[in-house]
Amino acid sequence: MLTRSDTRTVLICDDRKELRDAIGDLLAQLPAFTVVGFAVDGASCLEGIRTRRPDILILDVNMPGGGPAVAVEAKHICPSLHIVVFSGQSDEIVRHGMLAAGADQFVLKTGRLSPLIQALRRAAGLGPRS
Repeated sequence: MLTRSDTRTVLICDDRKELRDAIGDLLAQLPAFTVVGFAVDGASCLEGIRTRRPDILILDVNMPGGGPAVAVEAKHICPSLHIVVFSGQSDEIVRHGMLAAGADQFVLKTGRLSPLIQALRRAAGLGPRS
């Protein structure tokens, strides 16, 4: 059984409400994660990091004001933050740019959330199946 100290807090940053809601609903069913907030753009994402201090950030590259600058600033605000980029862009230049900016993982939006959940489990130190 997980204790409160085993739970990882997550901030979900994506401009698509239906995707934010779907990720939030899924994470609500997983005791290893607690969603501490949502953001729709770069500014609200950074504000959420400052005020909520999440363990993990799910970051959309293409949301307004998103991209590498948000990852750089997020790590500046909270160096221990684990950033999981969740993007529809499969371009290697985008992927490398986000990883160089401080993102820890890059997951493609494929229409399924299981690759994202696997990345979140790795971020939480739970391995691929916990």
